[in-house]
Amino acid sequence: MEEFAVNQSNPADQPGTMVVSITGSMTIQYGAEIKSAFLEAMGSADTLLLDLSKVTEIDLVGLQFICSAHLTSIAGGKGFVVMKADNEVVAAAAYDAGFDRHVGCMQDRDHTCIWTGGDK
Repeated sequence: MEEFAVNQSNPADQPGTMVVSITGSMTIQYGAEIKSAFLEAMGSADTLLLDLSKVTEIDLVGLQFICSAHLTSIAGGKGFVVMKADNEVVAAAAYDAGFDRHVGCMQDRDHTCIWTGGDK
């Protein structure tokens, strides 16, 4: 299993955007680090790109962090994009937990919910 890491970067070609990349386990064990990275990114950027392509394990807490970050972005008028790169671990966990939906939550007026297909 890959060691946990959370990294932030500002792409030079995308001003106002913060990329948060998570490697390894996106679980309760690393909740404090994940939450801190999300809050920092939301506070310093207009758009958060969450890269989950290197996540090797995710639990319900990890899935809830994604939803919370999305709702925070909606409330703050910020962009939020999840890049899963066809990560089967994330897809299976979302399916098993019942996160796959046909319609997003009531706050998702722009239809950006990743559980309904609003991802990349």
